[in-house]
Amino acid sequence: MTDPVALFHRGEFAAAAEALLPLYKQNLRNSLLALYAGAALMKAGREAQALAVWSLGDEVGPVVRNGRNDPNAPPDIRELSAFADQALRTHLARLHKDVVDELDLGATDRVRDAVWTQTHDKPFQFLTDKQAPTIFYMPELPASPVTDKSVFDWTPALEAATQAIRSEYQAAIQKNIQQAPYVPAQTPSPQWARLRGTLDWSSLHLFDKAKRTPLADAFPATLEALKNVDLVRIDNTPLEAFFSRLKPGAHIPPHFGLTNARLTVHLPLIIPDDCAIRVADHDYHWREGEIIAFDDSYRHEAWNRSDCDRVVLIFECHHPDLSVDERRAIEHSWTERQRWIDGRLKTIGVG
Repeated sequence: MTDPVALFHRGEFAAAAEALLPLYKQNLRNSLLALYAGAALMKAGREAQALAVWSLGDEVGPVVRNGRNDPNAPPDIRELSAFADQALRTHLARLHKDVVDELDLGATDRVRDAVWTQTHDKPFQFLTDKQAPTIFYMPELPASPVTDKSVFDWTPALEAATQAIRSEYQAAIQKNIQQAPYVPAQTPSPQWARLRGTLDWSSLHLFDKAKRTPLADAFPATLEALKNVDLVRIDNTPLEAFFSRLKPGAHIPPHFGLTNARLTVHLPLIIPDDCAIRVADHDYHWREGEIIAFDDSYRHEAWNRSDCDRVVLIFECHHPDLSVDERRAIEHSWTERQRWIDGRLKTIGVG
């Protein structure tokens, strides 16, 4: 049987694709196989399958998109990696512009010109010091580490519900409702080594990744209080809302959030002394019942140096400078990008 990689190097791309794709479907954790299978598929004119294979392979190993930067990698690996990286960037940048344009809304140029930072197809730079969103960046949005709570008309009603929300949380803890590590055990980045898979920083989600969790039923007062809040939603479901517990002695290391198009809101519920959050260069000390809304695309960290748990309710709201049309366009772009991601296995005939 002819080696499919040899077929590829001989320029027999259709035959190589026919041989490599079934092998890859049996070895979805093999990123090197994904690199070659994607290249064969692309050169054979099967672009949709090539992009799906490369994207899936990129999730399990660095060779697909970052092999191009490895000085120790063979020249053909560096060349194919550069090929894959540029093709994915071109596709995803085009997808963003197309889905924004198809809405045919007015005044959405800022959204159309936004940058998906990991897959943008042109060089770019962050324009504000200490601000570097890891996923989605709108350069033209006004930038401020913290937004005054008076900007939001829903603030007074939410703050007035603090006691009811805190009571629901405390009742849930007394019933031993399980909290989960906020940093999953499989998180690879070394900066999260001390929190990875531990309950030092834990969460109790009511909504997670735009899905309501079974735990939400235990928090009717909290859900009622959030009804009139300008939550970021996907298909009319809140993207996330959760109780965040930071145990005594825990420290959340400096990091950047996903996007500057949203603000992260904390409603402080249980706040002992000597705990705070730093956003950019400023330290903010939570006060029970007083929200803080900050742009987590700025470098930020938090700590609890007390001997008691710190607990806040966290959710995301829209950046106040965004118009209704811009919010719709952003949500549509995120939704369609996720739809493409969710459809990759089906594209290559898996599942």
